[in-house]
Amino acid sequence: MSGILMNEKNENAVYIPAETLQPVIHRNAAVRNSQITGNVTVGENAHIVNAVIRADEGTPFYIGKGSNVQDFCCLHGYVVREGEKEITENLIPVEDKYYSIYIDEYVSVAHGALVHGPAYIGANSFIGFKATIDAAIIGNNVEIGAHSYIKRVSIPDNTAIAPNAVITSEKDIDKYIVEPTGINKKVVSVNLEMAAAYKK
Repeated sequence: MSGILMNEKNENAVYIPAETLQPVIHRNAAVRNSQITGNVTVGENAHIVNAVIRADEGTPFYIGKGSNVQDFCCLHGYVVREGEKEITENLIPVEDKYYSIYIDEYVSVAHGALVHGPAYIGANSFIGFKATIDAAIIGNNVEIGAHSYIKRVSIPDNTAIAPNAVITSEKDIDKYIVEPTGINKKVVSVNLEMAAAYKK
C-alpha cells in the first residue's frame, strides 16, 4: 500500500494515497501568499491570493481556467477515505472523475468565503464575501450573496441569492432569490488582469 498512513495505530485512520499529495499549477496561473496542499489542479489564468487550499482529507480539488480565490478564503473537504475504503458520498462526479471540490471556469470566490467539499461551483458563478458553501452544488451563472450559508442543496443555474441567506433545504431557495447584479463578470475581468500582471 503506497502513500501515507496518518496514524498507524488506528485501523480507521485516514489514508492519503501518494498521488494526492502534489498540486499541479498551470504556468500561466498566478498564486501569491497562499497555502496549497494536496492534489489541487489550478487552471490557466487562475488567480489565488492569501488563501488556504487543503486537499488532504477531502481530495482532489480542481480550480478552473480564469477563476479567482481571494484573500482569507478556505477550501477544505470532508474525508474521502477510511483505510482503503472510498467514501463516495463525500465526492462530486464531474464527467468521468470524482472530486472533493470542483470549481469551474471564471468563478469568483470572494474574500473570506469558505468552500467545504463535497462541493461543485459552476462556471461564471460568484461566491460572496464570507459566504459558506458546505457540501452543496452551485449551478452556472449563480450569485451567492455575502454571509450566506448554503448546505446540502443544489442551487439552480442563473440564480441570484440574497446576502445573509440560510439555505439548508431545497424549499428554502425561493424565498432568497433576488435580481442578479452581474458582479462576476467585473470581478473576473479585474482578476484576469491582475493574474497577467503578477505573472510578468
